[in-house]
Amino acid sequence: MCEQDNPTRRERILVAGVGNRLMGDDGFGPRVIDLLSDQSLPVNVELRDVGTASLSIALDLSDYDFVIFMDSMEMEGEPGQISRLEVDVEDVHDDVGEPAGGMLHELGLGELLKISKAIGTLPPRVILVGCKPGDIRPGTKMTAAVERAAHRAADMVLEILGLKDE
Repeated sequence: MCEQDNPTRRERILVAGVGNRLMGDDGFGPRVIDLLSDQSLPVNVELRDVGTASLSIALDLSDYDFVIFMDSMEMEGEPGQISRLEVDVEDVHDDVGEPAGGMLHELGLGELLKISKAIGTLPPRVILVGCKPGDIRPGTKMTAAVERAAHRAADMVLEILGLKDE
């Protein structure tokens, strides 16, 4: 576990799943929230399925010290590949990845971070956990590779929170 991981119990932490459950692998973020909801988490950790309404949480972000976003993201590699990116909140205008759902989301995560920074609600620590989708066509079933990735991502979140050894 990294020294920067293992947030204190006093930090207010949001774990947010972004995505559209009706568009196959774009439901990755909400699926990770489902998996984590079965875990016993500290009272300072809030799980939230934000669906595709990412703009609506921009104001809420001021309530947190640390946020972990999960979403399907276009990236190199095979479907189901996971990437973890610690965002430098001083430099959020850099490319932080675009959600695979594109127009399905009210905003991409990059835009949400920019708006949150502009209005002063961006927490001091932000981590993005992205998964390369295989299929984002209409349908409620994710591909097997992305379903497996959702389980790995849930474990990754527990590791970040200091609740599971790597």
